[in-house]
Amino acid sequence: MPIAVGLDIGSEAVRAAVVDTGKAIPLLRRFVEMPLPPGAMQGGDVVDQGAVTEAISALWKRHRLPRKRVVIGIANQRVIVRQVDVPHLEEEELREALPYQVQDAIPIPVEDAVLDFVPLEEFGTPDGDLMLSILVVAAQREMVETLVGVANQAGLQVLSIDLQAFGLVRAAFGADLTLGGDGPQALLDIGSSMSQIAVVRGGITRFVRILPTGGTQFTEALITGASLSREDAEEKKRAVGVVPSGLPEGEDETAALRRLLTRTADGLIEEIRGSVNYYLTQAGEHSLERLVVAGNAARLPHLANRVARALGTRVEPVRVLDHVSVGRVRMTEPQLLELQPVLPAAVGLALWGSFVVPPGNRFPHVAREE
Repeated sequence: MPIAVGLDIGSEAVRAAVVDTGKAIPLLRRFVEMPLPPGAMQGGDVVDQGAVTEAISALWKRHRLPRKRVVIGIANQRVIVRQVDVPHLEEEELREALPYQVQDAIPIPVEDAVLDFVPLEEFGTPDGDLMLSILVVAAQREMVETLVGVANQAGLQVLSIDLQAFGLVRAAFGADLTLGGDGPQALLDIGSSMSQIAVVRGGITRFVRILPTGGTQFTEALITGASLSREDAEEKKRAVGVVPSGLPEGEDETAALRRLLTRTADGLIEEIRGSVNYYLTQAGEHSLERLVVAGNAARLPHLANRVARALGTRVEPVRVLDHVSVGRVRMTEPQLLELQPVLPAAVGLALWGSFVVPPGNRFPHVAREE
């Protein structure tokens, strides 16, 4: 039975999804999570290997999860994703030549990186040479080896390391990545310590950017600007949210807190808008057809609508459960629905290799077990 387990190691929790990918519609069998000690993970990097290993081990032991076919997601500032044009070669030839073809396009030495690519499209030069546009993913080798080592120490057998953004896209859009229109669509995931934006067009993930701003920065804005404790800041953040677009800010205490949160939000929105506009300009596109929003920090009241207004597009919450069926996950339907913002990473990682889709939505050759 083709069971795979997606492992999402976040800044605040470890999450795992067990998915049966042998069904016509993938079957979600389990979704579980375990909190991490503060500081064990920072910005997607392992800081305390012992604490992360212990949390993973405890999660697997408590819920008796499968230890084989585990796919781990990577997402941090030590992962580079770039579009590069290279001479058209057969896949194996290109894989062998990849370090030489992309060494000037990535800001880390190729000998220190784990490299992979996904083909986008072929094109010809004015001289008649056949070229291939590819999306190159370069991950610092030390970081990849640390993640694999943590999983191995917890007794897991790693099937693959996958770019987390690819997993998010698989879970958010399902097998038919063209749903929603022929134009570019985007997925925005706002997590605890970072945000990720991925643009999909024609069924292929064509652009990925990881931004170093997440829910923690909103909390810190209230701690610093309103002299709140961390606990009170978390509570107030979820209650008041940002200033709704187009509405007056007001002058009461709630309005003051909203202004603090909105300054952080607008900084993040500018980064998002800059990333999207960069893609649209390079691709000769005018606008996004829709924006799908995921992540725990995306629950911040009015934030998603403010992002959509800035981008000039419609916004939709992620609906992972539209694309998978649900087995005996030991949760009620309301509990699962409440978890939808944090389901995509783990579920999408477990779907690695399961969709018959263009190759631009999987990252199959990093730390893979043959």
